[in-house]
Amino acid sequence: MKPIRNFVLVKPFPPDEISEGGIFVPESARQESNKVHIVAVGDGTPARPMNLKAGQTGFRVKDWGTPVEIDGEAYYLMDNSAIIAIEQ
Repeated sequence: MKPIRNFVLVKPFPPDEISEGGIFVPESARQESNKVHIVAVGDGTPARPMNLKAGQTGFRVKDWGTPVEIDGEAYYLMDNSAIIAIEQ
């Protein structure tokens, strides 16, 4: 799937099984991570050039994006402005 304009396709990382304090988190209490792998990016527009690249790891605004299922796996399609940080 190739996003258009300023959209990006991201795959969320799985939720943490162990809390920061080292406590096991039961599956029913796990929250979806806002850490994502950027899978594909659009070409941008002249007014808003694309500054993200496929393969980067970033953090999205929590609960943003349109859920998309590809080959049975969960992805999100969202505007690139929903990616608020990139890991270096």
